Amino acid sequence: MNRYILVVVLGGLVSPLLGASDAREQQEGVKKLEEAISKTNIFDLPSFRMTASVQIIGNDGKTLDGQYLLLWNGPEQWREEIVLPGYSEVQIGGKGTAWIHRSTEVIPLRIHELRAALGFGSVAGESVGGSFVQLVLSPKDRIKRTHSRKEHGEKLTCVEIENEWKHSFDVCVDDGTGSLVRGLSYKDGDLQPVGGKVFPRFLSFVENGKTVVKVNVSQIVVPGQFGPNSFALPAGASPEAGCMNPTPFRRIKSVAPKYPQDAREQHIQGFVAVDVWIGTDGVPRIHRVVVSPSPSLEKSAVDSIADWRYEPAECNGQPVQVETVLRINYTLSP
Repeated sequence: MNRYILVVVLGGLVSPLLGASDAREQQEGVKKLEEAISKTNIFDLPSFRMTASVQIIGNDGKTLDGQYLLLWNGPEQWREEIVLPGYSEVQIGGKGTAWIHRSTEVIPLRIHELRAALGFGSVAGESVGGSFVQLVLSPKDRIKRTHSRKEHGEKLTCVEIENEWKHSFDVCVDDGTGSLVRGLSYKDGDLQPVGGKVFPRFLSFVENGKTVVKVNVSQIVVPGQFGPNSFALPAGASPEAGCMNPTPFRRIKSVAPKYPQDAREQHIQGFVAVDVWIGTDGVPRIHRVVVSPSPSLEKSAVDSIADWRYEPAECNGQPVQVETVLRINYTLSP
């Protein structure tokens, strides 16, 4: 889980085919996005200490309570911990290397979603609008228009973006707070100031309309205060080239999965989640399937992912290998 910070400058993405007034309006929308990302990017701070309580709800409805800790002393010295019943993880980072030690061989799906809820880290991947520290956009994305709408009584300024596959999506800013509004997979609240920045004190991840991960940030202390052994390497930790928030990997070749005939006949639906290493060559290396509704859907997902290709994640301009969880949904038409 390698990380590094990036704020994407979007000015060059405005369509050259627009009239002067349209282009000016979109430039203003783009400026709002850039300012919103800068406002919540707490990794611009020289140091801080974040503590939070976390809650994970399993498919069986059972709740697990745990703790999250992040010590940030700049890009060359940081520590991250996750502790839950049956799971623990420690990462230490510095000088282009990240050491990781966790209690499981793969990333559990809910841990992956916990990282998504936090809004920083390599899990941002291809999830546009899910990160508080970077916009996951490429030169092939095109700004179509800027428009306003109301959501829960709040006025939003939204920038409509079209990707290379002609799919459009909105990235929005709350006009009242000037902060990024994340998509339907997230619910955040209690935005508070911290060291000249702002950051939510409540974050969550929503799956199929149900909140499955909750994060309550109890404290962000600026500047950070660290004990003498705060950044000591855990026993058995393995090093990888990396940093705090890597430039996200991006899929450049996609092969659509086939819906197996037996799954169709049995009306089996659901999703397959796969723990994958995306190498510096952009090739996904499948580690293990972590969620699957049936063997045939599992095989379909694995076969499809094996043929995908990526622009790899980067740290300081250098490709790095990252571990993530890729998910494929299987839904039958009514």
